[in-house]
Amino acid sequence: MAERIVEIASLSDADAISALFTRSYSELLKDDYPPDVLARAMPFLSFAKPELMSSGSYYLVKETGKRVIAAGGWTAVRPGASEKPVQPGLVHVRHFAVDPEFTRQGLLGKLLFDRCVHDAKVAHAATRFECYSTLSARRFYEKLGFEVIGTFEAPFASDFTFPSLHMVCEL
Repeated sequence: MAERIVEIASLSDADAISALFTRSYSELLKDDYPPDVLARAMPFLSFAKPELMSSGSYYLVKETGKRVIAAGGWTAVRPGASEKPVQPGLVHVRHFAVDPEFTRQGLLGKLLFDRCVHDAKVAHAATRFECYSTLSARRFYEKLGFEVIGTFEAPFASDFTFPSLHMVCEL
């Protein structure tokens, strides 16, 4: 098995992370979303957000230090919200993806989440994680200890929302 390195993402990783998102989401979401919905969502799903890449709390996994095979992170600010309000102890999982070649092995996603938990506890005294999950990632998050607390329509455009799940994990 090749060496896998977890590192903090930077703006210079944006193209490699966007390519990972495209590989991951186009393959892994196709069973849970109609083709027209997925096609409309891909520009939003596959965009590596600069604010995450420069947050210091967004990570990537490289295989043998080269190819990005997983990415994900956390923020204290809720996705889509302004910088305030931030709730003490609450952090948000942000934009997780694993290359389809490496999914369902119980390794990379957990490796990233464990890094998020550790760093969020140190930096923000995190006691609770929330996430907006795709329908397809439900099992992944449940294996990490998350529970569904409701459905959520992610507002991707003024005329388009993306069916999602609101999930929570108490640490």
